[in-house]
Amino acid sequence: MSDDDLTFPLTCVRLRFDCEAITIVNLGGLNAGSNLRGALLNVMNRAVCALSAFTPQERLKIDPQHVDTCPVCWLLLHEKQPGQVRRGYALVPPLDSATLLPSGERFSFYITLFGETQRYLAYFVLAVSEMGRIGVGSGRGRFRLRSVTAELPNQSDWVVLKDDDHVIRPPEHPVTHRDLRQKADIDLDVSSPEILTFRFYFRTPLRLIVNKHLLQVTPSFVTLFSHLLKRLDELAFCFAGGYQRSFESRNHLRRLAQAVQMGKHHTHWVEVASGSQRLGRKTWISGLLGWADYSAPAEVWHELLPWLFWGELAQVGKDVVKGDGVFKFVLLREEKSAWQSFST
Repeated sequence: MSDDDLTFPLTCVRLRFDCEAITIVNLGGLNAGSNLRGALLNVMNRAVCALSAFTPQERLKIDPQHVDTCPVCWLLLHEKQPGQVRRGYALVPPLDSATLLPSGERFSFYITLFGETQRYLAYFVLAVSEMGRIGVGSGRGRFRLRSVTAELPNQSDWVVLKDDDHVIRPPEHPVTHRDLRQKADIDLDVSSPEILTFRFYFRTPLRLIVNKHLLQVTPSFVTLFSHLLKRLDELAFCFAGGYQRSFESRNHLRRLAQAVQMGKHHTHWVEVASGSQRLGRKTWISGLLGWADYSAPAEVWHELLPWLFWGELAQVGKDVVKGDGVFKFVLLREEKSAWQSFST
């Protein structure tokens, strides 16, 4: 383990929004994440931005400093490296809910805030409550926000907002790399000599770009992990103080990932289109769904696990703000396992 791994600066807060349908809510199936994200930003835009009547590009021309002072524009436009768009949050749509929810049905979704984005936690909570009042998806189905909870590893969850309460209580401490390192130490016996197999479930479309083309076959582990590590490093660079991992650390983790072998797998490609008000046309959020088994010695997994736990929080690939790239992994020999925490 390198010093870089011990000092990885990224932090996050993962918020679970527990809701109850008031009218019939059409989540939109694989478009649920895109629908939720669109409704969320529309509410934020109208309620927060003084230049909401203008396009994001027009806002920058009117007031170049606007993006630094307006929360919604910071979320939409912030680019630490011009031309490289990275957003400081990720969204997990309801994964096991029906497309159409009748009145009274409960459902949950997640928004994870990374680094500096956590300062806007209250805006997200208030916006979700308001979007429930206005409605979401086809038919503008309305829902009630019943509670908001921050899920934390190795300790009890933190209630951010209680039902029928108006006080938002941000968690005292965000999730850190140390927390996820400790989780790996607790959950995995590193002295085990055996080869362990984890099954990775790709719960929402997985969009990986390899050699400038969308990967439409089951990814090797090193391909999946390389994209994940790149995403985490970019989040840390953009939202956690400009952190840059050393070459030695990247090389070490890549060698470990190359030791992981893919076994059985079953994935398929799904075509999904998302509407874009900014572009005025549909955009594609298609990707792979299914599962794949990956095997390696226990000591290899022990070093990789904190980064994979990060992956369950940060998601992987493109369009994570629209709900893509959600995965979870479980140890195959365990029917009921702590591996499933953080992975609804």
